[in-house]
Formats: sequence, structure tokens, C-alpha cells
Amino acid sequence: MPIQPIRRASFRLMIRRVEPPFSNNLEEELNWICQSLGFFEVIDKEKTAAAVFKEIVTATENGQALTSTAIADQVGMSRGAVINHLNNLLRSGLVVRHGRYYSSRSKSMVRTIEEIEEDIDRIFDKIKNRAKQIDEKQGLSVEE
Repeated sequence: MPIQPIRRASFRLMIRRVEPPFSNNLEEELNWICQSLGFFEVIDKEKTAAAVFKEIVTATENGQALTSTAIADQVGMSRGAVINHLNNLLRSGLVVRHGRYYSSRSKSMVRTIEEIEEDIDRIFDKIKNRAKQIDEKQGLSVEE
């Protein structure tokens, strides 16, 4: 059987323009980042996604990774609800999983955002290159 290439996990991210909070409250700031990156669900009125994210960020900053069970215990939610939020966080690229442990993508929030930005730049570079190839095949001039 031929060896299949390893596929990198894809991520889904929706960027939204959201007014930043007027206070310097950590929870409000994390909520704003979550809203700006589009992974709050309309039904998440209690902002439990942000609570899950906050636990992961705090643990990562302290050099720890958490299991879904530990997160559920810390935020007072069912493990199933936490897993739903973890899946959304994984798809957004904010959180990574190593076996059964979850951590922030980077120890620093700004570095996490920079890494996501780098991912987006790489994706757009690939799209632009393919668009140039299409233009060339169509006989259109390719402007730099």
C-alpha cells in the first residue's frame, strides 16, 4: 500500500469587526478576542467558550496543558460542552491538542495571534499564486 502524505489540519476562522471593550478586564478582553475571531456561538449567552479559552491560556502561561475533564471541572460545565468549545478553538487555531491535553498555541497571546496571521498569509500566498496561474492560462496580463 502506498504511503499517504500527511495532511495538515485545516482551520476555520472568521474575522469580525467588533468594538473592543472600554475596560481592561481580562475576561472582557478575552471575550473580545473570541468574538473578533468569530468562534462565539449565538447560543453561548454565558460566554462559556471564553471561560474555556481563559482556562487554557492561564494553564499554558503557567507551563501546563489541560485535559477536557480538568477544564470541565474548572469551569463547571459538562465534558461534552467543553469538548464542543475545544473543537471550535482547535478549528480557529487558538488551541492545539497533544494527545488528550490542550494548550494555547503559544505561551503568549500576541504570539498566538501572530502565528494565526502567518497561517493566513501563507494561505493567501497560495491563493494568489494559483490565481496568477489561472490568469496566465486565460492570457490575462499578470500585474505585480
